[in-house]
Amino acid sequence: MWIEDLANGKYKYFERYRDPLTEKLKKVSVTLDKKTPRAQKVAQAELLEKIESKINNSSTSNAKFIDIAEEWWSFYKKSIKQSSISALQSSFNFIIDYFDKEIKISNVTSKVIQKFINDADCPRSKLERSKSTLNLIFDYAVDLEYIEYNPARKAKLPKKIQTVKDLEKIQNKYLEQKELKDLLSELYSRPNTRRLALLAEFMSLNGCRMGEAIALKKENYKRSERKIDIHGTLDKTVGYSKGVKTTPKTASSFRTVDLSDREIEILDEIIEQNNLSKSVRNDYNEMGYIFVSKRGIPLQTNSFNLAIKRANSRLKSPINKNLSSHIFRHTLISYLAENNVPLKAIVDRVGHKDGGKTTTAIYTHVTENMKSSIIDILNKKN
Repeated sequence: MWIEDLANGKYKYFERYRDPLTEKLKKVSVTLDKKTPRAQKVAQAELLEKIESKINNSSTSNAKFIDIAEEWWSFYKKSIKQSSISALQSSFNFIIDYFDKEIKISNVTSKVIQKFINDADCPRSKLERSKSTLNLIFDYAVDLEYIEYNPARKAKLPKKIQTVKDLEKIQNKYLEQKELKDLLSELYSRPNTRRLALLAEFMSLNGCRMGEAIALKKENYKRSERKIDIHGTLDKTVGYSKGVKTTPKTASSFRTVDLSDREIEILDEIIEQNNLSKSVRNDYNEMGYIFVSKRGIPLQTNSFNLAIKRANSRLKSPINKNLSSHIFRHTLISYLAENNVPLKAIVDRVGHKDGGKTTTAIYTHVTENMKSSIIDILNKKN
């Protein structure tokens, strides 16, 4: 250790150490007010602490889990949308809060992660997201050679036991055709909800997500080819009036879909309404989107969900299901399953890579129910 006198009357203490990665000599320093024997001892202790920290940070074997997790999160956020960041932030915080701040990543074994899963007191959905997040963190650590293998991959989530309530939940995710007809009739019966009715019916035939539907532009509509390009979703984080089209949820969501006769009628009608609004309103905001309000602003998800719930409450026999924009997408899945359309074809239309949990659950539930009709058919034969 050596000391240098500073112009301000203070003293700077230095010490050298060898960097374990570069094997070059480096130095650390600390500034104190005094140069007494006691001050020198304090400086020596602080310098040793700094050197230890520097060496630990340079060594992959001594890297702390929390440091690697935060490093991964900073990196991963650059590759996902703001909506995905918001959805994952809670799970990331849940993980960080659980693990000891001093634990080395090399000491986090499959048993440690399994204990985290077993101890977790949270909804199943949050536990699944947390497990997926851990998989990504440790994959990152493996890629950067902090560790040799991913311990999270061996940890298991408890098997989910399906109950009668779970089966009822699947039924509640889609509308029966009569329920759909009743709800659409109520929406179409009022001029102020007709645009919403057109959007709802379109989603029930097309299978697109609402974010995808309100991001559709006139150039995406290939009327002569009877096709529509679903090539993105609306980024609403800056507000609907400034909403911009951004990349789709997944690569498989980037698709071109064939249009039915009714879908073409819907698109033609909403475009005609937009042209009329544009010709008579001074406040019309031409953004190029198809499913818009009378002012040209993309239809808002919250307003849409509220409107269909109000329409449902006006029915003679209200539908006892949680109604939201997603139920129309799920309704198409159930309808196509009832009509023996293969799962692969349904998946391609709605833009899933390999089915997706909800799509597969609805398809399986509907096709299982269809099996019960076999006995009825056989009995009629006798």
